Amino acid sequence: MSIRNNRRHRIFIVFLSFILIFGYECLIASSNILRASEEAKKTLTIYNWEDYIGSETIAGFEKETGIHVKEVFFKDEEETLGAVQSEPGAYDLVVTSDDMVREMREARLLSKLEVSKIPNLKHINKKYLNLPHDPEQKYSVPYLWGTTGLAVNKKYITENSDSWKVLFDERYKGKIAVLSDGFEVIGNALKVMGLSINTTDPEKLAEAKEMLLKQKPLLRGYLDVNTIKDMMIKEKLWAAQVYSGEGLVAADENENIEYVIPKEGAPIYIDMFVLLRDARNKDEAHVFLNYILRPEVNAKIASELWYATANKAAEPFMDPEVIQSPSVYPSPEVMARCEFYKDIGKATLVMNKIWNEVQIAE
Repeated sequence: MSIRNNRRHRIFIVFLSFILIFGYECLIASSNILRASEEAKKTLTIYNWEDYIGSETIAGFEKETGIHVKEVFFKDEEETLGAVQSEPGAYDLVVTSDDMVREMREARLLSKLEVSKIPNLKHINKKYLNLPHDPEQKYSVPYLWGTTGLAVNKKYITENSDSWKVLFDERYKGKIAVLSDGFEVIGNALKVMGLSINTTDPEKLAEAKEMLLKQKPLLRGYLDVNTIKDMMIKEKLWAAQVYSGEGLVAADENENIEYVIPKEGAPIYIDMFVLLRDARNKDEAHVFLNYILRPEVNAKIASELWYATANKAAEPFMDPEVIQSPSVYPSPEVMARCEFYKDIGKATLVMNKIWNEVQIAE
């Protein structure tokens, strides 16, 4: 072979090697992109309160199904509607109250559930199905329920410890707090007045506003529920408005704290999982919903969080201390003093106006 041909042969070999290496790298890159795409497709995003799913739930689900879960937390439920409206494809499932379900449904932000893919729905107590926020049970899956009451440190407070009035007592200035939720705060004042949390009378609402303006200087602040829980445990707060689960966790952590459903009565709420209209992982969302409705899984969540569950079949698997607690499952007499928030129509605008004015007041 001539020197020229030999050189051409070597050049051809080098060129062929380059093509093979480049092609192999492209193949690997394409494979990685495809794998990343598949991983992204199987990442379920859940928008929820922090610490409201159980410490082992997500890991157990991921191990069993291979579906990755991304959790995004909010501190105030009022954030959720705006967040979902501004980024409709950012989340798959949202945990929210029955009242917010109605708002999201009316705003056409929700996707109908494929009930056939959630056979464990059969475990839900029938009294939590077909409620006014979702009369045909097409959009929501009942999760946990509770009350809004008081966390009270009995070491520092011995009077009015069973009444909403404790949050208006000047003796505890700087040691009391309420939730950063307008309906809960106004409802608190209405209860002190001996009225329903669903009061729509403009004169009564104006009176409640004046009460809240006088209360404001006494407060440590309008705080999210987890901040309240932590401050109660550390005794930076002596009394606070709190959801039952967080109030009972605080009581478990600090023996001086007691969770109380006030004698004037209290709100009841039931939280739901909803599937968003623009969810990118609807199949995976249905798998997750069916998983958390499994009685043993649901019981573990409710027991850890000290919340009552809407899942009737889960109750036999719950921690006896939790299911037998009158603060978690109140007696019929106590429940008779409690009430759900209702759709109050145009009075909602009045409530929102009062809440805005109270927050900005000096």
